[in-house]
Amino acid sequence: MALAEKYRGVLRNIPFAGGELIRPLTEVDSAEPILEALARPDTKVMLLGPQGIAAQNHSLLYMPVAQAREAAPKSLVHLGAMDGVNYVLLLADAGAVLPDTEWISLREAFGRLEARDLGLFVVAQAIGNWRLGTTFCPQCGSSLEPTSLGWSQRCVDGQHELFPRTDPAVIASIIDAEDRLLLGANVRFKKKIYSVLAGFVEAGESLEAAVRREIFEESGVRVGECAYRGSQPWPLPRSLMLGFSGEALSTELIPDGQEILDLRWFTREELHDAITQGVLDVPRGPSIAGALIEDWYGHELPKAVA
Repeated sequence: MALAEKYRGVLRNIPFAGGELIRPLTEVDSAEPILEALARPDTKVMLLGPQGIAAQNHSLLYMPVAQAREAAPKSLVHLGAMDGVNYVLLLADAGAVLPDTEWISLREAFGRLEARDLGLFVVAQAIGNWRLGTTFCPQCGSSLEPTSLGWSQRCVDGQHELFPRTDPAVIASIIDAEDRLLLGANVRFKKKIYSVLAGFVEAGESLEAAVRREIFEESGVRVGECAYRGSQPWPLPRSLMLGFSGEALSTELIPDGQEILDLRWFTREELHDAITQGVLDVPRGPSIAGALIEDWYGHELPKAVA
């Protein structure tokens, strides 16, 4: 069979994929845009540390701009602008404290923050992971200084320039000739969650080749035609998820036993019954996995009957 036309189009409901934040022109290595942003009273300053982002109730906490002006310039990142408002990130150490503030991780934020705040958190976490975790040059060992509004770093001795690392990973809804969806239970899932399969792209490998290899390695299923469906930044810690749908050329399931504990082909009726009866669940919320599953399902996914 060929992959059905309905599984070829780019998905429109992938969280964090819209790019509402207009990034600054980082090719110009000048601190002026940050200084200009901090001179405006409407600029919003987010605070990110090793323990997460500063939040209050169900929203991000924005610290006073005047307080941010006193911070060391190398701890600031100009994230960009949205709706005419500048957003600046202040990278804090582990002991940073603000009144009435709690620190929440990105995973904790998925069920608490609104979509707009989540999108900002994803960008902040992506650059923050790299900046907080990369403090010495891997080539010469010297310390680093931020450049390009905080989006790159340069070592103080060898003048090597460093850029954030992004790890591409493919994730795919695999559909057989009977229009059934392949889902698997991963050893990392704490609950009985079944999801589409995913894996990292290896060196010298195309995205389509990565889909076919990963699916075969984890399930034993051979994949023929596959189509790109969309992408999603996933800074846990630095992934870019590239979504695909693919046609199954075989249906025998062989879990690898290391990452995947169980595999099943689902019809829509079977998945509906399994979820509503509380037998299993699928990814929801902001993940591209949920978007791929819901696209195949055809409408909003059901929930367990209380």
